[in-house]
Amino acid sequence: MPERVAGREVFVARIVMVAAGALNSAGVTASGMLFTYGSGAEGQLGHGDLGERLRPERIGRELFGGQPVVMVACGMGHTMMLTVGDVWTCGNGEYGKLGHGDVTVPTGGWRSTLKGTRRSSWWQLVNCIAWHSVVVGSEGGVWTWGHGVCLGHKDIQHRHVPTLLPVAAFVGGKVVMVAAGGHTVAVTSKGVLWAWGDNANGQLGIGGLKQVQIEPALVEAKDVVGGSLVCMAACGEDHTLIVTEEGTLWTCGKGENGALGHNDINDWQVPTLVEAHHFGNVKVVSAAAGYFHSAAVTELGGLYTWGQGQEAEDASPAGLGHNDMLAKLVPTCVAQHLLQGAHVGRCHSLPPPHALAFAMGTHARLGSAAPTATPTGGDSRRSRRLEGKAPAAAADTSTDCAYVTMPGELVQRVVEACASWPEGRWGRWRAWCGCWGV
Repeated sequence: MPERVAGREVFVARIVMVAAGALNSAGVTASGMLFTYGSGAEGQLGHGDLGERLRPERIGRELFGGQPVVMVACGMGHTMMLTVGDVWTCGNGEYGKLGHGDVTVPTGGWRSTLKGTRRSSWWQLVNCIAWHSVVVGSEGGVWTWGHGVCLGHKDIQHRHVPTLLPVAAFVGGKVVMVAAGGHTVAVTSKGVLWAWGDNANGQLGIGGLKQVQIEPALVEAKDVVGGSLVCMAACGEDHTLIVTEEGTLWTCGKGENGALGHNDINDWQVPTLVEAHHFGNVKVVSAAAGYFHSAAVTELGGLYTWGQGQEAEDASPAGLGHNDMLAKLVPTCVAQHLLQGAHVGRCHSLPPPHALAFAMGTHARLGSAAPTATPTGGDSRRSRRLEGKAPAAAADTSTDCAYVTMPGELVQRVVEACASWPEGRWGRWRAWCGCWGV
């Protein structure tokens, strides 16, 4: 069942995101500190050795050139970290998945930033799995490297450095999120889903005609997800979870372990709706996929898990968080008392001043009157009215923007966070409320 790892007594600051790999985990705090723990047998913890850590241990910011970490992703034997504009990797370099131009398997060393790979756009999201890695830039470009089957470059050649997929691969669409499993998926700003890689179990959602899809293929979202736009997607080893903007969950791929949530163990070749009543008819806002199980978070902060509950006899005990080792063929709510009464994700309402500050950091028009700090060190902006280049509003101050009365420090802190965290740059933060929790 769920067990509390630690709070501010260990992490010092509030944890804003976590990631889990095959044998290790990581967390990032609001102040940009990175903590890792678990097995370090392949150097994936980033502490410069092969030792394990039984408790979260901080990695010094000096290893990132003094920059705060804004995101982390854990694969099988390797880890990726994102700072503002740079990607950092450590661990096992099999198939070139570290992106440094080689296939080094470290003996305790740390593989630093991807040299020569910085682009005109910021890299804003990282994801990785057993054999490959993928990142997406702020302008919608997608880079992949590692095992060739899942890279989308129209061949199966391994890439040892990040290689940009052509924009034409997504028919000119701007990609805003990516996910990696035994395959790869991407979601565009228009809610369109693309998928490529291994399709042996129908996990791409394009039907079972191809065992391997070597370039991005359009998943006919408007036909197969009820006409809604795709908000986010998650990849397991052999299955895919899709969340729509209407709050519905669709799954496809291998169902042997019940990981699809359809009350059976069948494979599904195209995305199929998971019935809403399994979530108490509450909207789903985020989903995550493991090798043989799945999880989802609702807009009320409920955590649901399903799939395989018992690992193989020679493996460590697992479980889906229900205080038992039973498999679940449909999404099942983790009792709130097992979470010590906590809700999962950004489920609380922001006070109006905080909500306004958040909006100013993510909405161009609202933000035009606010001082902003950008990762490139751009100058602060002021509205035309504040600069005296436009007439002032009516004398009725009750309609003035609340920004005028807000503490400057609050505005600056929130806007800076929105400028540096991936959720702020996407403008699609709702989709990740299950991953960027409080």
